[in-house]
Amino acid sequence: MTFPQGFPGVRNTNEASGQAHVEQQVGAIFGGTFHRNETTYHIHESDPPERKFEVALNHLQGGTSRMAESIFQDLLHHGDASTRLAYYYALSVFSERSLNEIDDEVYLRFRAADLTARRFPHDSWRAAFIVVAELVSCVWRQEIGETLDSADLAKASSNFGDLPRERQGEITRHLRGVLGGALQDSLNAEDAQRVREERLQPDRAGRAWKFFEPDPAAPRYFTTPATSLTRPGWAKPVLGGLGLLLGLITFLGSFGTGRPGIAIPALLIFAAGVAAAFWGGAEREVALRRLVQRDREHGIPLQYQAAASPGHWVRTDFVQQIHKLVEARFWDARPHVEGSWLNDTRGLCEYYKWRFVALYGNAQVEANAVDWLIRWHAKRVAAQWRAGTLFAYRQELRPSGTAVAVHRAGIGASIVGALTMVGGQNGFAVAALFLAAGGFFALKGVTEIVADRRHRAEEELRGQQLLAEEEQGYADWLAVLRDRPDDTEMADWLDLDKTFLTTEALRRSGLSNRDLVTYVVLTEGAANALRARFIHGPMRYSRYVVLIFLLSGSGVREIEVELDFLTGNVHNEQRTSFQYSSLAAARVAEVGVRYADGWRYQILNGDQATLLQSESLRRRALRLSLISGEQISVVAESFDGLTDASLESGTALQRIALEVSGISGALHVLEAVSAEGRDWISRERERRRRRSENRPRDDRGPGLLEAGAAEE
Repeated sequence: MTFPQGFPGVRNTNEASGQAHVEQQVGAIFGGTFHRNETTYHIHESDPPERKFEVALNHLQGGTSRMAESIFQDLLHHGDASTRLAYYYALSVFSERSLNEIDDEVYLRFRAADLTARRFPHDSWRAAFIVVAELVSCVWRQEIGETLDSADLAKASSNFGDLPRERQGEITRHLRGVLGGALQDSLNAEDAQRVREERLQPDRAGRAWKFFEPDPAAPRYFTTPATSLTRPGWAKPVLGGLGLLLGLITFLGSFGTGRPGIAIPALLIFAAGVAAAFWGGAEREVALRRLVQRDREHGIPLQYQAAASPGHWVRTDFVQQIHKLVEARFWDARPHVEGSWLNDTRGLCEYYKWRFVALYGNAQVEANAVDWLIRWHAKRVAAQWRAGTLFAYRQELRPSGTAVAVHRAGIGASIVGALTMVGGQNGFAVAALFLAAGGFFALKGVTEIVADRRHRAEEELRGQQLLAEEEQGYADWLAVLRDRPDDTEMADWLDLDKTFLTTEALRRSGLSNRDLVTYVVLTEGAANALRARFIHGPMRYSRYVVLIFLLSGSGVREIEVELDFLTGNVHNEQRTSFQYSSLAAARVAEVGVRYADGWRYQILNGDQATLLQSESLRRRALRLSLISGEQISVVAESFDGLTDASLESGTALQRIALEVSGISGALHVLEAVSAEGRDWISRERERRRRRSENRPRDDRGPGLLEAGAAEE
């Protein structure tokens, strides 16, 4: 939002015109969360009426009332009528509309709901519809100048109070823009406690954040390729075996010409030395491989990972998001104690970038679905760092002194045995040469092969053990997300927040509903807010900027606050006011938003359009221009990065964005105010009076109520 010069306020849109002011947009960096649940808002033409009704109700409860109204109307016209349908259709007709928007077309839709309800016997839904009709009747009577005495108010309040609490909440929510004056003050007094309680329940602070968590990707088995110090092969052991065979044949053939009394003990010493060298060498080789492997996992030596696709159909944007998530989660997990966390974990951070790209690059999942696992590993590393065991493996995995000593002693013994065998003269000397050469190559080759196989088996077992731990972490995380709020609950919390904030704005301004001509509530996602949405649904934010316009006889009061949606806390309240004559224009304009390296800019001036190029994202913004040339703007979300082009149209998404932000309803009011100025009040009241007078008398309450009472 932008504000008049010199007026301090919370700014969501970062401007790149004149003096640039930029905020980091976390949602833009990580893309937000896209819940691909098609059962909430998506329907097919072939779906039965029950399914269409369910989706329409979800739209109504989710804040997209025009979508709900369209589906309910279609059901009504195709004969799928009931008192329940009539009730919810009536709510959708009035929902998110102000009284000055209730023209003849809207009235005829309500009339259709009325006639539908009259066709059925009295039930709980018919009773709720009668209350809606009675409240609307009171409003219309006020508009034509009839006196609404205390008895009328008491009767309306009594009938309203007889309804179940859920119906009361629905009616006050969806008729909020239509009801006004003393009637709204009366309902607010009755409903204030409910709003204060329900806006923070059930356990909003403990659950709301979970909506912004994506559906987690399941862990996958993974081991890094086993690292060998030298390339294992069969050439060395084969050559060594041939050498040993020739040596033994020569040795046996030398008994008649040499000195066997010296050669036989020498052969035994040689064989014992080779066996000892093999055991010690294998232990040493396995330990070295373990150490190299763990060093690699800890980024030793440090190898920076390029934020680009490694090939194999892995998207570059996926790689970039994984890299940013790893860096963010390691930063979040850092222990707040003295130490060199960044230096110690830089290599690990690079390793995990490579690991998660290799593991999930072709898994057909979004990067943020892996976020929980990245966070799990980062916390695991932090726990080891805090305990001082992050690099303890370097000491634990070093070859043992015993293995090194046995290996060296074995080599020495085999050399002594071979040299002693030379003293056996003649053929024994030749056999010693064959046995020494063959023993060297055989020992080297077999040691490498055995060490490689042992190391691979150990790594597979370690991978399975890690997978088991990750699967337990996955199960724990799913348990945490089990009570994640759905989209309609998020919408209900936001609506309760808007009701609460409007009531507080009236109180702080010293006004009541009877002092207002109308009011407007606008919302916009705050800077650095998390974003999430369901397919075909509106965007939800972890933080909002809420702007409330109170239009009274004396002018316009503007109250702007920042709402922490996750807790319901309100911060940074700013208030200002201006006369109707100060508002020069109100219009919805297309604006460009440019993202670069995680930074968001709103392009306000046409001469900067060249900055947009291919990276621009087109959005709609409500612009209020004051006589002084200053502007107030509210930008509607464009859903960038959180859409399914195969199922959602840009036009429908834009309509949702304008409706949920409040821009659609606000424009109708503010355009008239900017065009007519102070005269708007009298002209609007006259327009309302004429519309109300032209409606049949029996449709303003008495006929309907009498019919309902008789049937009851």
